[in-house]
Amino acid sequence: MREPLLEVKGLKKRYPVYGPLGKLFKPVNHMNAICDMSLSLYEGETYGLVGESGCGKTTTGRAILGLLHPDEGEILYGGKDLAKLSDKEMRPLRKEIQLVFQDPLSSLNPRQRIGSLLEDPLIIQKIGDGESRRRAVIDILEKVGLAEEHYFRYPHELSGGQVQRLGIARALIINPKLIICDEPVSALDVSIQAQILNMLKRLQKEMNLSLLFISHDIGVIRYISHRIGVMYLGSLVEEAETEQLFEKTLHPYTQALFSSVPDFASGHRKPEILEGERPMRTDEFKGCVFHTRCRYATDRCRMEAPCMKEVSPGHKVACHIVS
Repeated sequence: MREPLLEVKGLKKRYPVYGPLGKLFKPVNHMNAICDMSLSLYEGETYGLVGESGCGKTTTGRAILGLLHPDEGEILYGGKDLAKLSDKEMRPLRKEIQLVFQDPLSSLNPRQRIGSLLEDPLIIQKIGDGESRRRAVIDILEKVGLAEEHYFRYPHELSGGQVQRLGIARALIINPKLIICDEPVSALDVSIQAQILNMLKRLQKEMNLSLLFISHDIGVIRYISHRIGVMYLGSLVEEAETEQLFEKTLHPYTQALFSSVPDFASGHRKPEILEGERPMRTDEFKGCVFHTRCRYATDRCRMEAPCMKEVSPGHKVACHIVS
C-alpha cells in the first residue's frame, strides 16, 4: 500500500465573531472555517477540492502552506507535521510546496522585470549562481509557453493568460514536489483555461508533480483531477475517483452541486435549487453540515453529525441516509 505524499487529519480553524462594537470587547462567538477536515494526496496525483465560495477551500490550502496556523489537527508531509513547525523550521520545506494564486498579478512586484521576479526564489533558496539562475529562468519560461524576450518585460505588459503562466513558472522554478493551485483559471477565458490546464497536465508528467487543485468550477475539476473531494461548510461531504463520482453522486449536496452544470447534450437537466441560506458554523452548530438545506434531513441529521464512511472502494460519503 503506497504512502500519501500529503495527509491532512482532523484539521480545524476557527475565527472570532465580534459584536457591534468590534474588537473593543471579547468575541461573542467563533466561526469554524474548517472542521475535522481530512484528505490525502499521493505522489503524481491531482486532488480536486470543489465547493461553493466560502466553504473553506482556500483556508485549507493556506493552512497546508503554513500561511495560517490551524487550531487543531495534523498536516503530515514527509513524516513531519507541518502544523507544529515554526516559521524557521518551515522555511526549507517552502522549496517543496508552492502556491499558484488566483490573481497572480497582485502577488507580483510591478517594478520588477519578469527575469528578476523568477530569479528571486532561487536567490532566497541559495540555488546556483547568476548565470545558472538566468538559464533556469529562460528554461522555465519556455516550459510554460513564454518566450525568452519576456525576460525583460514587466508583469503589466502581459495578457491575463500570460500572467497566469508567469505565476505557474514562479511556482515551478525551484522544482517543488507539491503545488497548491487556488482557482488558477477562474479569471481566464474558456479557451485560455484549456491551454493552462493542458499545460499543467503536461508539466505534471514531466516534473512528477502532485497538485491540490482548488476550484468551484466542476468542469475544470473533472478535467484535471484524479480524485475529487466535495466540501461544504468547512468539511468534506463526499470523496471519490473522478469518473466514479460523476457516475454515481451520493450526497444530496453533491447532487445539487453537479445539477448546476448545464447539460448541453440533452438539454433536459434542471438545476436543483437549494432552499434557505447557508448558516454560519459556530460552536453551537449541531448535526450534519447540510441539514439546514437538505430536503431529506431527519431529526438524526439535525442532532448528530455523520462520519465519513466508505460505501464502495474509494468512494466515501458523510451522510446518514446513504448506506
